[in-house]
Amino acid sequence: MKSLYEVTELAYYLKKFRISDKISYSMGQRVSIDSTNIECLKSTARTSIYKLFLRKKMKNYPIILKVYNSTSYRNEVEIQVYKRAYPILKEFLPQIYYIEKKGTETWVFMEFVQQVRGQITFSPKHLEHIIPTVAKLHAYTFEDNLKKYKNTWNEWLPIYESSKMRSGRSKYIGRTITFLDDAVKDDRLRETIKPYHQSLIKLLQKGPDFFSELFENGSSITHGDLHMQNICSNNVALDAPWNIQFIDWESIKYGPVWFDMVVLVEILLGFRKDWQSNAEEIRTHCVNLYTKQMQKYGIEFKTAPIDLYKMAYLQRTLEKGLHTQLRRIFNNRSDCELLTYHLEKVSIWGEEFGL
Repeated sequence: MKSLYEVTELAYYLKKFRISDKISYSMGQRVSIDSTNIECLKSTARTSIYKLFLRKKMKNYPIILKVYNSTSYRNEVEIQVYKRAYPILKEFLPQIYYIEKKGTETWVFMEFVQQVRGQITFSPKHLEHIIPTVAKLHAYTFEDNLKKYKNTWNEWLPIYESSKMRSGRSKYIGRTITFLDDAVKDDRLRETIKPYHQSLIKLLQKGPDFFSELFENGSSITHGDLHMQNICSNNVALDAPWNIQFIDWESIKYGPVWFDMVVLVEILLGFRKDWQSNAEEIRTHCVNLYTKQMQKYGIEFKTAPIDLYKMAYLQRTLEKGLHTQLRRIFNNRSDCELLTYHLEKVSIWGEEFGL
C-alpha cells in the first residue's frame, strides 16, 4: 500500500509543524504525539489515514490523522463537514482535535472511534441500536431545522434537488443505458441482463427522478454511505441505542431522508444471503422503527413509509446502483454481487409502483 507519507517522514513533519503543541492548545491540556508508534490504516489516491497515539497524563490514547492530499470536490465537502459543520453535527461525528492546512493538503486530527464492523457478529437485531441515531440526525436537520444554520451550509453542501446534482444523475443514467446495451453482447452478462434489458432501458429513460413523493416527504442532511465500516461506537455491548459516530462524510448531501435507510438496511440485505429468507420482516421492522423515531421529533410522512423506502431503493438503484455493479464487472473487479439482487428488486418493486 503506497501511502502519502512514509511513517518516518510523517513523524518528521509532525515535529516540524509542532502538531503536539497545536493539539494541546486546542484541547486545553498538555499532550504529546508518540512519533515511534504510527500506522497507516488506509491509503487511496485522495486520502491517507494514519493511527497515532496521543500521550496524556501518563496514558496513551489512539487518534486518527486523515490527510486529504488534493482539493477534489469530494474531499472539500468532507473537510467542510469537519471544519464548518462540526459545531452543529458534533454529536454525530468523532471529536475533531485540530485541522492543519498544508499547501494543497488538509490534515484532520480526530478521535479514534471503533467501527461497529468487526466488533460483533452483526445480526438484524443490532439495527435497532443504530436506527435511532440515524433518525435523530435526520430530524435535527429536517427542512426548516437546517435552514436555521443556512450560513453554515450555503456555499458547499450538495443539494439533491439542485440542477447540478440532477444533471449528474442524468449522466449516470445515460452511462447505465450504455452499459446495459454492452452487457447483452457480453458473454459474462448476456443471460443475466437479457430478460430485463428492454424494460430497464424504457424505465431509465423516464429519469433522472422517478418519484416526486421522495421530495414531497421531506429532506435533511443525509450521510449517503451508511455501510457498517462507516458506523462507529465504542460500546456495542449495550442492549439499548448505541452512542454512534459516523465517519467518511464525502457523500453528505441535503436530500430525501430515506436514502440512508436504504443503504443501512436494503443494501445490507442484498449482501447478507443468510438474512434474505426473513428480509420482509427485517425491512418492515426497520421502517416501522425509523418512522416511530421520526414521530418522536414531530415528523410525520404523508406517504406510507414502506412505500417511501421502496421508492428510495428504486431511485438509488436506477441512478447509481446498477451503474456501479456493471462498471465493476467491465473493470474486471470481483465485488459486484448485488447485480442480480438489484435486477430482481427493480423488476418486482418497479411493477408494484407502475413503472
